[in-house]
Amino acid sequence: MKKITNNIDLKEIEKKTWRSTLEDGLLDIYFGILVLSIGLGMTLGDLLPEPFESLLPIIIMIIGLIFFLLGKKFITQPRLGIVKFGFRQKNRKLKTVLVLSINSIILLILFIIRLVNPDLRLIFPVYIEGLIIGLLFITIPLCFAAYFLQYTKLYFIAILVGLSFFLSDLLSIVIQEPFDALVAFSITSSIIIILGILSLVKFIRKYQIPKEMIT
Repeated sequence: MKKITNNIDLKEIEKKTWRSTLEDGLLDIYFGILVLSIGLGMTLGDLLPEPFESLLPIIIMIIGLIFFLLGKKFITQPRLGIVKFGFRQKNRKLKTVLVLSINSIILLILFIIRLVNPDLRLIFPVYIEGLIIGLLFITIPLCFAAYFLQYTKLYFIAILVGLSFFLSDLLSIVIQEPFDALVAFSITSSIIIILGILSLVKFIRKYQIPKEMIT
């Protein structure tokens, strides 16, 4: 009985440690930057010449990734230390990567098809099409990622990002294309980034750096 109890305690400790690594808000900020890069990509495609229209969103994504990695190294690790998780958590991360990779391949195929035939549309009205694309190819895969990562806030982010396409379609009534996409994705990315910054501030206040590491 004692051995079983110890195993349960170890699993619970690992679960709490895993969740604490997600409290820093860095993943939220990174997602927010990714969403902003999507809006810029949809907007700049009609404004900038090649290769700038393709490079700028990629550069922003790289900046977001660098910020995430540096934040983990200089903000999270000094407070929580370097944590090595067991097979259970590694398996969850692998499943997340697999789901998002499959979804990215599908999105790439759809993008290529749409690029070859710009007039190709779904059988639904334009506003419903944006809603379906957003929920089907963004919200649902991110919800799977939230489940595997055990990250509750990602459910909210998934819904918010999925609705960005629908919001862009609605804004096209009053805002000229392609700026409707930029405004829509800027709104959703700003909300996500602000939530991430609030979580980061709370994390820094909650987990103080040990004095011996400061001196």
